Amino acid sequence: MRSNRIPDLIVFLAVLTVGTTLALHDVPPEPLAAIAVILTDLYAAWRGLRRTRSPQRESTRSD
Repeated sequence: MRSNRIPDLIVFLAVLTVGTTLALHDVPPEPLAAIAVILTDLYAAWRGLRRTRSPQRESTRSD
């Protein structure tokens, strides 16, 4: 395993542990879904991934 992948593994295991702990403590599914979305966005920000909008297509009008 390459050394630059170790932080990814640590973060993955931490998120998995938190999710499992919350599920075992009977947390309702709605907050779990919200937490999953928030953690996903935080992880994406940490990795430097950005959501990009698809470029708008120029409408072609025939005259």
